[in-house]
Amino acid sequence: MSKTSHIHFVSTGLCLILGLVLPDPSLAETTRYYDSQGRSAGSSRESLDGSRTRHYDSHGRNIGSTRRDLDGRTRTYDESGRLTGTSRPNSRGGSDYYNARGQREGYSRPNSRGGYNYYDASGRLTGSSRANSRGGQDFYDASGRHQGSSRR
Repeated sequence: MSKTSHIHFVSTGLCLILGLVLPDPSLAETTRYYDSQGRSAGSSRESLDGSRTRHYDSHGRNIGSTRRDLDGRTRTYDESGRLTGTSRPNSRGGSDYYNARGQREGYSRPNSRGGYNYYDASGRLTGSSRANSRGGQDFYDASGRHQGSSRR
């Protein structure tokens, strides 16, 4: 009996292995990004378990990826697989951001609009986000000008 005889794919997108139901890793949630004019600015596809995300430009070309560890730390890579930065949860409910050399570049904190305020390493506001009705976020610069949005 071959190993493949124990693996069956069902139409619901679940993989059945020896009686265990596991998510099909090919299924993922896609988030689409748009600039302030509503033009496509790219997309990302997150694995079902949330541990991996691939990022694409508006033409569908891979521009990088992120990997999330069990402790919440996220590592960001460019399209060639080189580490470009990391983030980790902070005590304020947001994240601390570091460059590839491990130097802190900024942080985020939740705001009252269902999003986050973003700050540089010196504590200056650099932008913000807020939840939108499309299941994503609207993004703003430090002056409050709309910069783009995401949709799920």
